[in-house]
Amino acid sequence: MLSFLLLNLAVGVLGADHYSRDDFPVDFVFGSGTSAYQVEGAAIEEGRTPSIWDTFAHAGDAHGENGDVACDEYHKYKEDVRLMVETGLDAYRFSISWSRLLPSTILNSEHQPLNFKYLYFFVGGPVNPKGLQYYNNLINELTSNG
Repeated sequence: MLSFLLLNLAVGVLGADHYSRDDFPVDFVFGSGTSAYQVEGAAIEEGRTPSIWDTFAHAGDAHGENGDVACDEYHKYKEDVRLMVETGLDAYRFSISWSRLLPSTILNSEHQPLNFKYLYFFVGGPVNPKGLQYYNNLINELTSNG
C-alpha cells in the first residue's frame, strides 16, 4: 500500500501542470512583496536604530536568527530590481523600516546607547537622510525599470 501511495505521489509531482502567463487573464498582475526586516539587512548602518524585531531576535527569542544581514537588499537593491525584471514581475510591494527612516534615540536601562537588552525607545528623532536616500534610490530604480 505504501508503495502505491509513493508511486502516485511521484507521478502526481512529476506530472504536475506547467503554467505560463497565457494561463491567466490578460489583466492579471504578477507581483511580489517583502518586509523590510526580512530583506534589507544593514541593521546598524547609516543611522538605523533597532526595531522591535531586532530587540526580539537579539533577546534570543528567534532561535538564534536575526535580520542583521537578511538578503542585504540595502546594498543589493539594484540587483534585486534586475531579478524582478528578469522574473517578469508587474508589481512589487515593500515595507519601510521606520527605524531606518525615523531612527529613535535608544538607551538601555543604564542609559547607554544601542544595547539590545532592556531597551527603552524614545520616538521622535529627526529624519535620517541616509535612510531617506536609500528609499529614494530603491523607488527610482523600480520606476526606471518599469
